[in-house]
Amino acid sequence: MGKTDRGMNPSKTSCVILCGGKGSRAYPLTLEKQKAMISVWGRPILQYIIDYWSAFASHFIFVVKYKKEEIIQYVSSLSIHASFAEPNDLRGIANGLLCAEKLVRDQFIVVLGDCLCKGSFGLPTTFEIGVGVYETNCPEDIQRSYSVEISEGKIFRVVEKPKVLPNNLCGMGYYFLDRSVFDYIIKTPPSSLRNEIEITDVLQKMIDNGKILSPFTFNGEYLNLTFPDDYNRALEILDPSAGIHNGTS
Repeated sequence: MGKTDRGMNPSKTSCVILCGGKGSRAYPLTLEKQKAMISVWGRPILQYIIDYWSAFASHFIFVVKYKKEEIIQYVSSLSIHASFAEPNDLRGIANGLLCAEKLVRDQFIVVLGDCLCKGSFGLPTTFEIGVGVYETNCPEDIQRSYSVEISEGKIFRVVEKPKVLPNNLCGMGYYFLDRSVFDYIIKTPPSSLRNEIEITDVLQKMIDNGKILSPFTFNGEYLNLTFPDDYNRALEILDPSAGIHNGTS
């Protein structure tokens, strides 16, 4: 199966790409560019993200802030249905998503602008709320992201940057959501971790209130480009000599 598999109707789906952060942990790569505009094999990271997720969605919403002018200019030159949203300040994923509330369709995907992948998802026959999940042999992958615990095929716990790992399942920077998430964002208090509303806290509140969240297993290569050393891994994953990057498996 290809990257869309069976459960996503692009004509009904928006894709929110969060590309507004300063990416300070990636310095010096981000001193002059927003992280999503870093060039890999002659193309910005953002272009690879758009190429991949265009099979899932027909409307893209770019949440911008830091060095937004370059992103807006670049996206405006592309032949895609695009909108832009800007938060008042940079306070994490949930806050960035909230500023796009009026632009998204009833079902949408949230994609972090520094997350790259080559591979495919297993999706259900109809749209479901959930997150991308992959198995990893590297504990640091999970500690840099979030852990996912599953029972009877459904997610029952997610933990941001866990110190104790319950398993080898890593949550990805890909979230499949509907408009109900906005009510939960408003109801979720800032965390003690970073004094911002963590998207994982929002997801956990949804679970605790009876919402069913599904794990969408990813088969392939994935990278959350966080530090300068991650750039070499991005070169490997997106190497044009290794084949096309359209997510087919």
